Amino acid sequence: MGVRIKTKFNRLPEIRHNAEALNGTSVQVGVLEGENAWLAGIHEYGCNIEITPKMRAWLHYNGLHVKDSTKYIKIPERAFLRNGYDENRDTVVKKSSTLLPDVLEGKISIEAFLDFVGTILSSKIRVYVRNLSSPPNHPFTTERKGSSNPLVDTGNMIDGINWQRGS
Repeated sequence: MGVRIKTKFNRLPEIRHNAEALNGTSVQVGVLEGENAWLAGIHEYGCNIEITPKMRAWLHYNGLHVKDSTKYIKIPERAFLRNGYDENRDTVVKKSSTLLPDVLEGKISIEAFLDFVGTILSSKIRVYVRNLSSPPNHPFTTERKGSSNPLVDTGNMIDGINWQRGS
């Protein structure tokens, strides 16, 4: 003997449509434009800056005496975007998964869902950057900035952490 359930509305086609529309969508989070994107790239991956004679003279004048044999200043990698994502991925997935049933049922638009994911992830990465302390700044940099936090200076780069919906 089987159980037969008759419903007034068949929501499966709408749920299937919304699931297919959601499939392949994405949110891109990072410092996505302007001068801050360039700076974020330097900090995310690190770089070597060649010391020119003019730079060497400026550093010397400002109290940092660089050996003649030193050819580069090394900005160490501080992978704040990748590590910030890794540290917060599970929290963002958990929070956003609570909205998935409403997205599939059409109660929340896909755009609003992606906006939620982008907002929460970019916010979590900003907090991660503010709390980052390693690798530390060179003492010369700390003295000039007045702070030992390696990625906090003017706040412009952190404020530049944003998001956009992908395709």
